[in-house]
Amino acid sequence: MAVDKPHNGGTWTAARKKGFIVSALRSAFQRWGPKQQCIKDARTRRGFYECQECKQEVPATILHNGKRVKNILADHIHPIVCPHVGFVDYNTWIERGFVEAEGFQALCKSCHDTKTIEERAIATERKRRERQ
Repeated sequence: MAVDKPHNGGTWTAARKKGFIVSALRSAFQRWGPKQQCIKDARTRRGFYECQECKQEVPATILHNGKRVKNILADHIHPIVCPHVGFVDYNTWIERGFVEAEGFQALCKSCHDTKTIEERAIATERKRRERQ
């Protein structure tokens, strides 16, 4: 069975095109001022931040699997892609992604990972039900 590749001169599938667009948006999002302000507002002292979930003061970076990683992340209070609904369209993605500072919360890596796992479980269950 041939894969339909109607995008980019017949070299990309619709999924590849979507991945490219979302990747470009995420790249631009890294420079979004309100996201940076969220982290700045969480700073308690040089190199330390307060997690808005567990209320712990955490260092800016930690060692994780032998690598130094960020330990404070600007998390969308309402996910960009709702795990209960899934991807709607690019306009919705942009509206939910590029929110003002009130739409973010500073979370430590542990709290952020927990929230992500919960959201992924909801999305996985939704996808399973949609396939039935």
